[in-house]
Amino acid sequence: GVGLGILMAYRRGGILDNSLSIFASVSRATPNFILGLLLLYFLTIYYPIFPSRGSYDISIEPGFTLEFISSVLYHSFLPIMAYVITSIGGWMLAMRGSAIRVLGEDYVTVAEARGLKSGRIARTYVGKNALLPLFASFAISLGYMFGGSVFIESYFAYNGIGSIIGLAMSWRDYPLIQGGFLLITIAVIFSNFMADLLYGKLDPRVRRGGTYS
Repeated sequence: GVGLGILMAYRRGGILDNSLSIFASVSRATPNFILGLLLLYFLTIYYPIFPSRGSYDISIEPGFTLEFISSVLYHSFLPIMAYVITSIGGWMLAMRGSAIRVLGEDYVTVAEARGLKSGRIARTYVGKNALLPLFASFAISLGYMFGGSVFIESYFAYNGIGSIIGLAMSWRDYPLIQGGFLLITIAVIFSNFMADLLYGKLDPRVRRGGTYS
């Protein structure tokens, strides 16, 4: 989403930008559980390419082996795609707007006047500075992603926090529900903590408070 957003900013107003903007708008407006149902129907029933349920092949003994890891990745492909496709659109549009603002800054103009390659300008000057305003939001979203989705994990019978919370709600197991939400809360707090640590690496101005005016 970040890379596509920068590409859209550089190609703003063109065919590529308009096409990706339409895709991003549709992606952002589509609920992940609706896309999960569509993927489940077309890629497991209509075209049986992927398994329809489970987190791994039960005939494979769990362990740190290539066969088991491949089975886990194979079974997790559709649930992950349901998350990625429905969330990438928002990041594309947000990164596009942030990158367009950065492209109008004086230091980008100076870098272009110095004759730097467009790829270096996009990575070092535009991408890095455009990502800073979105970094905190990304960390929060990453934390919530660890919590999973009750609907998606239920559709695919995938073992995760979301499916556990769904079962706990149907059983009215309140301590288990509290434990599930506690894990999600810890994931969000940890993600924000890591974001605070990494923010200083990305933006030297915040490494030492009061050093810059």
